[in-house]
Amino acid sequence: EGRRIDLITVQDTAYLALLAYLLARRFRIPFEVQVHGLEKFFGIRELIAGFVLRRADKIRVVSERLKRDLATRYTLHATRFYMLPVYTQIESLLPARLRLDEVQAGGLTPRLPIGGQALSVTPSQNRPFTFLTVGRLVSVKNIEMQIRAVAELVKKIPHIRLRIVGDGAERANLQLTTNNLQLEDKVIFEGEQRNVSRFYAEADAFLLTSDYEGWGLTVTEAAAYGLPIIMTDTGLAHEFIKQGENGIVIPVGDEEALASAMKQMIADEGLRARLGEAALRSARALPKAEEQIVQQAAKWREVYAASLTTRSKTRG
Repeated sequence: EGRRIDLITVQDTAYLALLAYLLARRFRIPFEVQVHGLEKFFGIRELIAGFVLRRADKIRVVSERLKRDLATRYTLHATRFYMLPVYTQIESLLPARLRLDEVQAGGLTPRLPIGGQALSVTPSQNRPFTFLTVGRLVSVKNIEMQIRAVAELVKKIPHIRLRIVGDGAERANLQLTTNNLQLEDKVIFEGEQRNVSRFYAEADAFLLTSDYEGWGLTVTEAAAYGLPIIMTDTGLAHEFIKQGENGIVIPVGDEEALASAMKQMIADEGLRARLGEAALRSARALPKAEEQIVQQAAKWREVYAASLTTRSKTRG
């Protein structure tokens, strides 16, 4: 009350976005839609998304890939967009209470996030090579592909395991697949975790096998721990993770390519170290909180200034 609103921004492409559009029209102010992914673009949501995106003064996307997808899908010009990636709160990944001796008790050389010095984890002889995945257990994440890849690998490399951190609608199906493949001792369901730091610290490599991602926040978190990363060609692939430079990028849905990349990661310690160190450098280059705020504020000022220019021309 008593405050002037200069711009409306909304992180939704359906009902809230429609409300934002109506309010923006009512008060004659610009409005922006922020898009983080296309997972919910179906049915009535798809129709509303098309309506509001074509009428938004600006569209913020979290990756260049997402910008291309939206521009093609709704026939939108590239100038309608700006890209600002998802902020990764790297500094808070490792709580002070996580003591190094707790990690070392698991037979590990501690892996620290950006502020630390140790970049690699050396598996002890009595600990299996550990792959980690973190995220919602939903079909679009295609975690079943990881489980099937493990089933293939253990035939020749029995000393491995996959830790799955997260929960969701697909958990029961994934556990059933694990049981059917007799992998109960190889695939560990850790459930939802408030603190994922120790899982990153105890992993040897990180997996993301989604069929679709807008960005892929957990990849940047894994990179902050210097983990070598294998991911499908979605989200931040080729923007943040670049094939052969700081990770391995495989085709979406390619189980054979995943198993091959995992086998390569297990066998080649030098590759793991090189990719992990490069991923850490990439994480260090991400905008810090203050930088992200400054960049976002600058974009909002641009949107507002452009709307004033447009209104001035309209009146003229």
